Order: sequence, then structure tokens, then C-alpha cells
Amino acid sequence: MNKIKLWFLSFSPLTLISAFSSVTLGTALAWYHNGKINWLFYIITLLGILFAQAGINLTHDYREFVYKTDIIYRELGIAHRANPIIDYKLKPSHVKVLGYSLISFALFAGIYLALMVGVSVLIIGIIGIFLGIAYTEPPFKLVYRGLGEIIAGIIMGPLVVWGSFVVQTGSIMPLYPLIVGVINGADTYLILIASSILMLEASKEANKKTLVLKIGLNKTKYAILAGILVMYLSLVISSILNYIPLISLISLLLLYRTVKIVRPLFSISENEIKNKSNEIKRLWKHPFWFKLIILIIVVASMMITKYLKIM
Repeated sequence: MNKIKLWFLSFSPLTLISAFSSVTLGTALAWYHNGKINWLFYIITLLGILFAQAGINLTHDYREFVYKTDIIYRELGIAHRANPIIDYKLKPSHVKVLGYSLISFALFAGIYLALMVGVSVLIIGIIGIFLGIAYTEPPFKLVYRGLGEIIAGIIMGPLVVWGSFVVQTGSIMPLYPLIVGVINGADTYLILIASSILMLEASKEANKKTLVLKIGLNKTKYAILAGILVMYLSLVISSILNYIPLISLISLLLLYRTVKIVRPLFSISENEIKNKSNEIKRLWKHPFWFKLIILIIVVASMMITKYLKIM
């Protein structure tokens, strides 16, 4: 495998669906309510968030290697995503430098947008990047304190959707993009819950106190159900209040599939994690595609609604 491909894979490209989905959702919201899109700003915002997420992915993987969490996890034979240092044999220093370089590019994008739109864009971006870095980096290590799943959900959902909306409108008001963004945020939260279940044994050994480890595996089903409830409830509320078109409720058809995927995890024990790793990996992987499908449905609903109004 050539170096370029290895470096691309080191970004965890599947996870970048989250960045694309939230930036596009925030931009589409601005178009739906204000009737215009600045495509240059959209592209710069998208590239900035993609760079930020890819950079944070790399710095996270670097720290998980340094803390030996991912080394322990690999020994279990159930890894759900690659660590570029362990699996691709990339140099730790190179991974760290590239990670922070990508984050720097994201900051430059934020500075440009702030000059064009307003300082609020940069403030939102800095908050997101700070929380992303604090996710694994000392002294904060949020994911090691049981806060990672919720913080990541806030960043990749409400914060990015709202920030993308602000880029297009130039105003931090109204705040309904935060409510709409909860759809993507809860989805990200579910993805990380699945990751925490798979890494439970490794987390114990590395003293990584994830949310799953804090509340206990037997209570994790309630955390999963809460995530599903919040995700689809925010979809319903956003539709009823006309933040997004009412026909976006077609997305509720995914609810059955969501429950079907998580059901095997409701009675799982620690001894069964390895044997049921494929089911858990589905909970980690499928929400990325749910996020994309919901985005397509919502944007298509906006286009149909706009077209019918013109007619």
C-alpha cells in the first residue's frame, strides 16, 4: 500500500461523514430559511471542518498509542478502526505533526471566514477545536473522564451545524440550528458508545474512564435508548416547528432499523463483547450512514418544499 493511501486512511475517512453531514445541514438550513447560499463560504467551511476532524482524529490516535490504550485494544483482536501508528506503521511524530498541521489549516479557514462574516464564526470554531483537542490531550483528557461521548456529540452536531449556519447568515441568531444539530450530535454519541463498549476491557487496563465504564455495561442500554430518543425527538420537534420541512419525518422510517441494530446490546455482558463484536461494530458503523440518509431526506424535503412554494 503506497504512502499517500496510508495517510488518507489514517484520517479515518468514514468518520469524516460527520463533518460533511453537519456542515451541509447547517448550510442547507440557512438556504431553506433565507433563500441563498454562498458556495465559496460553504466550501471553505467544509474544508476547514474536514481538516479539523481529520487532525483531531490523528492527535487522538497518537495519544491512544502513547497511553497504550490502542496497543492493549489490538491484543483483543476486535479493533473497529485503524490506528495509523500501530496498523500502518507511520511514525508517531509524523502523525502528531500532521494532526496539528491540519488543525492549523482549519484555524486559517476560520480566520478567513471571520474576516468575511464576523468574529462569531472564529469564536465558535475555536471552541470546537479546543474541545476536540481536549478530548484526548492532557491535562483535560475528556474521554478519559467519561465526558468524551457527550462532548463529541455536541461538537459534531449542534456546534458545527450552528457554526455553518452562522457562516451563511452572518448572525448567531436564531438558535434553532442548535436544535436541528442535535440529530447529528445524538448520532455521533451513539457511535462513540459502541466504540466504548468494544474498548471496555482495554479502557479498564488503561484507566480510560469512558461513559460506558462509569455507568456500567448493564446500564449502557439506557444510555443507548436515551441517544436514540434524543435523536429522533429532535427530528420531530424540528419538523413540527418548521425548522426543517414536515416531510422530513420520512426519516422516522429509520427508527425500526436503529432499534434492530441496538437490540442485541441490551443484554450483553463483558464476557460476550468479543463474541458479539460484529453486532457492536454495526452500532458503530451504521449511524454514519443513517446520518447521511437523514441529510439526503432533509435536504430533498427542503428542495421539494421550496419548489412547491414557487409553484
